Amino acid sequence: MTITSISERDVRPEPGPRRALGEALAGYRVLGWQVSASEQGVFLPLGPATTGLVMPARTGSRVLADLKARMLAGPVIAIPGPREQWIFLAELVALLPAHLRAPAQVQFVRSPQRVVLPPTATRYGPVRWANPPSPSRHWFPPFTAVLALARSAANADQD
Repeated sequence: MTITSISERDVRPEPGPRRALGEALAGYRVLGWQVSASEQGVFLPLGPATTGLVMPARTGSRVLADLKARMLAGPVIAIPGPREQWIFLAELVALLPAHLRAPAQVQFVRSPQRVVLPPTATRYGPVRWANPPSPSRHWFPPFTAVLALARSAANADQD
């Protein structure tokens, strides 16, 4: 199963030369990411130590700003659609407890699922980076930090 907040039928092969895809794959591999590519796009399989937190872009922008202020910002994927979703890649420092509560608009994604990566195209437009990885910032922040800030942002949205 692939979590992207879009269905497999919404993923479309990117038209044009495959050079951009090859460059993206090479860039991800330089970061040490074990990505895969298919006709549907580029994907990052989540392992036992990684997770994704999916949330609306509005909440995500607040979470990203707070993570940046704390120097904890990691890669964040923007999934286009009628309601853009952001996927925060995060490190699991412990197992996700079964009773863990997250705001209603935040979903956890974990192994064996995978997340879609740029330059994958969807029927709503290309997947892009809200906060791109770089050689100096390709690590994932602790999921507990992302979750705590998502809770704060969700509470602010309700006020």
